[in-house]
Amino acid sequence: MFPDLKTDRLILRQFKHTDLEPLCMHTNNFAVSKTLSEVPYPYSKADGEWWINYCLNTPLSEKIAWVIEGPAGFSGSITLMKLQSGKPILGYWLAEHLWGKGYMSEAAQAITTYGFEVLGLPTIYTSALEENPGSLRVLSKLGFQEIGRGFSTPRSRPEEKLPNISLSLTREQWAARHAPA
Repeated sequence: MFPDLKTDRLILRQFKHTDLEPLCMHTNNFAVSKTLSEVPYPYSKADGEWWINYCLNTPLSEKIAWVIEGPAGFSGSITLMKLQSGKPILGYWLAEHLWGKGYMSEAAQAITTYGFEVLGLPTIYTSALEENPGSLRVLSKLGFQEIGRGFSTPRSRPEEKLPNISLSLTREQWAARHAPA
């Protein structure tokens, strides 16, 4: 069964085929897609259909992709997935008009809590481009620590090699931040 989650302002739920239009509208915005490793630009209806089908058909043990639904409806997506390395990777994006309102921090907090408390993950990994200070702020607020630097080529920018920061959050680091004072 899909793990729907609720926060103060958000519902994190499974993708539905009816999410195609808002998914395509928000990810076909270069400001959103330019920092995402696997999202093409322009983003077509076929891309959105593929993604929704992938999310609905991939075992939850390999990838959990939530829709972030806020007061204005479909607002973005957040995922926990295991790559070939077997490491759980956190990924996310939010519609541009909702940036800076704390929604992503709220969603990412819920997902890290789920990862540690329910899935029993020892560590969650992620990365962000240096040019994405908003994402780096979200990760810093959650307690993620830098573990390395390198370069990344987002699918939307195939000719560019951009500085990238790798980060992780261990269950112990997370627990220390959530211990009663």
